[in-house]
Amino acid sequence: MRSMLILAGVLVVGLAAGRSAAPDDPAIPDPGAQRRIEADLRFLADDLLEGRATPSRGLDVAALYLASQLRAAGWEPGAGDSYFQAHELATIVPAKARYRVALNGVALEPDEYIFIPIAFDARRGTVRYDLVFSGHGVFLPEKGVDDYAGLDVAGKAVLAMLGAPWPLDPTALHSPDRLLGKSVSATVRGARMFVYVSEEFASAAVPPPSVEAAFWRHVATGAMASLPELGDRPAMAAGPALVITPAAFDRTLASAVGGSYAEVQRRLREPGRTTRQIPATIELAVDTKPERGRASNVVAILRGTDPSFRDDWVVLSAHFDHVGRTDVPAGQDGIFNGADDNASGTAAVLEVARRLAAGPRPRRSVLALLTAGEDMGLLGSAHYALHPLVPWKQVVVDVNVDMVGRSAGSVIALAPGSDALFERAVAVGRQQGLEVQPDKTPLLRLAYFLDSYHFARFGVPVVSFFTDLHADYHGPGDEADKIHYAELTRIVDVIEGLAAHYAEGAARPAYGRPSWFLTPPDDVPSGPVARP
Repeated sequence: MRSMLILAGVLVVGLAAGRSAAPDDPAIPDPGAQRRIEADLRFLADDLLEGRATPSRGLDVAALYLASQLRAAGWEPGAGDSYFQAHELATIVPAKARYRVALNGVALEPDEYIFIPIAFDARRGTVRYDLVFSGHGVFLPEKGVDDYAGLDVAGKAVLAMLGAPWPLDPTALHSPDRLLGKSVSATVRGARMFVYVSEEFASAAVPPPSVEAAFWRHVATGAMASLPELGDRPAMAAGPALVITPAAFDRTLASAVGGSYAEVQRRLREPGRTTRQIPATIELAVDTKPERGRASNVVAILRGTDPSFRDDWVVLSAHFDHVGRTDVPAGQDGIFNGADDNASGTAAVLEVARRLAAGPRPRRSVLALLTAGEDMGLLGSAHYALHPLVPWKQVVVDVNVDMVGRSAGSVIALAPGSDALFERAVAVGRQQGLEVQPDKTPLLRLAYFLDSYHFARFGVPVVSFFTDLHADYHGPGDEADKIHYAELTRIVDVIEGLAAHYAEGAARPAYGRPSWFLTPPDDVPSGPVARP
């Protein structure tokens, strides 16, 4: 069974055709580096690690390998005397759970809804929230649309309808006018649940009326983990979602909102759309025994040498987990090795770590943060955000690496809010003969779905490197033999150059939070800092 393959899963769109790379490339200045990177990646993506699911024995083996490599390179333990930052997990298996949902006191039938328990802690049993109606629930300042203007949704559930002030793309999944984008708009304002009314989910039609309907029906059947220490706060910028049919809306909420689904949709197309708190509630009971588990981030430090700079930090981050395995008929491949996602980024950080330790030590200190649970919804980086190892204000930059193994001669660098950081990445790429490209899909808000989110939300300048999606993404075809090792090595050269630039004392890059980048109102830095 595939668990929550998402939310790094919907990060990127478009297919990268790419080209195959030879095992060695004479243009690579250090062929030994390419061999080291390939060795790390092949270990992490081997079948014996069974896809590095969170939690799993394969993930623990990967963590032990990473810690041993950092120790061998001369890095100190990052969490006291340990290289591991362990955290508890609770996993919901929908096949073993019973849901009971009531809207405005009226129980829903099983065929009237789909519950998607993103980051939902099932230990809480029953939850109850007041409902706020947000119309279509779209927030897109670039188009002057804000369905949340004047609404206080903190601690409540948000109700929104299918649709937007423009025609929908049936192939879209992650855009601001679809379920996930709308859930983000609610969650970052402090909402605890998102309720979505959509005719596209009214039946299990084949073919489905949209990519969205097919995707979320599938996701709702998979196991999803949460961080119990967060309580009712999600680990990322999207939270639990309940999709209901128009018929269910008409039966339970029409009187509170002021019309049937069809009537409200007509009203929303007129000027002066209505958004407001409504006299209605949602009550959700989850009857299950969550499966308990543990996972660990791998953390290590390289202390700076300059007394004036060594209390400042450069962070190198990447996630080393993937989505595990599934039962398949004999002769088929059911292991999701995640060679590109994200053994490639992990191997890149390891190689940069070796180089920084092997040469003259940098003036600033450097933290290596290799996270678990990213493919379950940023769980490892969320745990780090609750227990930071260095003060947020002393982090100069977070350099995050996620899927950099299928390059066709370029790499994308996401640096929302910091043109200076992006321009520095471009300059370093130019020095290394590699094109560094900007975000190709800015309206998809990828910054919310990367581990670097848990640095950006506290004002840390972040840059995330990746090389785009491909047909093997989150599938069993993401194998080590398909990685472009020569290009990956060039990307590592760029990452090293950028990290070294700031580790050697360059000024903190200017950062200004984009107007669309919101975080929950109760989102304040955690403390105290667990100093390494």
